[in-house]
Amino acid sequence: MFRLTRTYSIASFLGIVLVTIALGMFYRTVAVDALIEHESQANAALTQSLSNSLWPRYADFVARAGGIPVHELASQPEMASLHEDVLQKIRGLHVVKLKIYGLSGLTVYSTEPKQIGENKAGNTGFQKAKAGRVENELVFRDRFSATEQIIVNRNLLSSYIPVRRTPNGPIEGVFEIYSDVTPLVADIESTQYTVLSGVIFLLFLLYLFLLMIVRRADRIIRSHENAERRAQAEQMHYMAYHDPLTGLPNRALFKDRFQHAITIANRTQKSLGVMFIDIDRFKAINDSMGHESGDAVLIEAAKRIRTCLRASDTACRIGGDEFTVILERLPSNEHAAQVANRLIQKFSEPMQVGSREIVVTASIGIAVYPGATQDIQRLLRDADAAMHAAKESGRNGYAFYTQEMETRAQESLEYELGLRQALQNREFLVYYQPRVNTATGTVTGAEALLRWQHPRRGLVMPESFIPLLEDTGLVIPVGEWILQQACQQGRRWQEAGHDSFGVSVNLSMKQFRAGTLLNSVRQALDESGLPPRSLELEITETVLVDDAEQALDLMRELKQIGVTLSIDDFGTGYSSLNYLRRFPIDLLKIDGSFIRDVTRNRGDAAITTTIAVMAKSLRLGILAEGVETREQARFLKTIGCHDMQGFLFGGPVPAENFGARLGEMDVLKLAGFDRTSGSNGSDRPALA
Repeated sequence: MFRLTRTYSIASFLGIVLVTIALGMFYRTVAVDALIEHESQANAALTQSLSNSLWPRYADFVARAGGIPVHELASQPEMASLHEDVLQKIRGLHVVKLKIYGLSGLTVYSTEPKQIGENKAGNTGFQKAKAGRVENELVFRDRFSATEQIIVNRNLLSSYIPVRRTPNGPIEGVFEIYSDVTPLVADIESTQYTVLSGVIFLLFLLYLFLLMIVRRADRIIRSHENAERRAQAEQMHYMAYHDPLTGLPNRALFKDRFQHAITIANRTQKSLGVMFIDIDRFKAINDSMGHESGDAVLIEAAKRIRTCLRASDTACRIGGDEFTVILERLPSNEHAAQVANRLIQKFSEPMQVGSREIVVTASIGIAVYPGATQDIQRLLRDADAAMHAAKESGRNGYAFYTQEMETRAQESLEYELGLRQALQNREFLVYYQPRVNTATGTVTGAEALLRWQHPRRGLVMPESFIPLLEDTGLVIPVGEWILQQACQQGRRWQEAGHDSFGVSVNLSMKQFRAGTLLNSVRQALDESGLPPRSLELEITETVLVDDAEQALDLMRELKQIGVTLSIDDFGTGYSSLNYLRRFPIDLLKIDGSFIRDVTRNRGDAAITTTIAVMAKSLRLGILAEGVETREQARFLKTIGCHDMQGFLFGGPVPAENFGARLGEMDVLKLAGFDRTSGSNGSDRPALA
């Protein structure tokens, strides 16, 4: 976590130190420069005074000193009087040493006699003074030989000053004057310490003031961070217990709320009701309008359910188009009926989905404890049974669970008789959905799909009766009939000029285990004349993991016949790479649930891409189901999946409709791969 106070404290301390150092250096530089300037002017004035009073008398001596031997220079008669005159001039001043140089650099005179005769021609200060400039330098000497004594630990200002008789006259010599500025430097340092102490004190006060502001800001930031963490935790908890689409509690939270409601019902001896709500013909909405429209219907349905409930009631979405409602402290069965009526009326109101207005109905099952339901733990199951009773009563209504619903087994038997009669009365129909290849732009085949033309209910979708076919075993004779019809129709299309056209047929688990599948396939191929390579048999992943050895033997025998084997809805089951390697599989059909959001969901895109790469590595074909948009088709093309099936290229239609459109279908244009203009027009299905 970011600590503002700590960061501010460290930064402020460093800032105060840096400001103090910088200010101290600046003040000392300015003060010393001023000192040097002042003392330089004083030394220049002294030089001018000496030039006026002494130079006329000793100029000739300085000029001819260069011709006098160095060891004799100090004993010259002029030297004593010059020394006396210089001492008289500097007496009372803070000049501690004075030297006179000739233009050759010879030290003609020094208040320290032993330095007389030294040559300073190479000295930088002398050279600059000889050139007409005044050179000053502040130096510190721990021991220095002054005019009359040895001084220690002194700050000295050394000035080299050119000597002229007149202001603009020629330079005739150079004076070097040492001034003792130790008291002045001490004053500067004392003032510097005083100023810096004041600045540090003011900065410290500013630091304390800002620290109070920063600490408050730090507390606010920490408070916001804690609030954000709590919000994230609450969001994660919310997502774990709520449906992301509708915002209603999900199955996990339903179980928790249901157990809580049971506890209250047992403690208060109040009735507890559960409603099971199912949207009528929701799959037809998904198939005809697309999954986005289906999601919009679910969201609106959730809103309408909430508006009809009390604050104490709980609405949940437990999956698909199924909703549940927990009615706590139920006053009476009539109250549950009133809620159901409000829901039905609310659902009957037109619903805006995209640009279309539709009417959606719902079937509601109600179970109440205590009542017909004797075991409180069975409330949900009994409400589900009542919901099915409401659907069987014509949908768009509600039903209370009753003991008579236990007789549904008899009703299932009657339904079974209806299915047997459907096969005998030729009420079953085979619809075909095109399978295309976007690389070649051709329709490569069709999947055979079962429909039931019920005498009273009209066209019944397979999800309404396939489970009963499975339970009763009727799926075996019905499956044989579909196989025969598909092979015969496939052969007709080949004879019509579509030589490479193939058909695919779904196999159920019971068909696979029945022991008659090989004979059924051989018979269908022999009677129809369809080449075995043109028939594809689709099996589910469950077949591979349930009695794998038996499945492997049967699949090898099917491959000997020459048919193609594919795994339907791949990715939703439990097959492993080992199974894919062992079994003689030709094709993987990627389940439409992954394709639906493949352009919006990174997870679905990653899974689809992985399946494509894996299939290529195993040298298996791939086909994508549920392709509804051109964006999906383009994505599939980029991962090398060119075989596709879905409403983008056409939905399931009768054979005569399929054949009429077969020669007219422009696959590339439907996929958005128009070979002439590259048009990306409407995604309207081709075989609606």
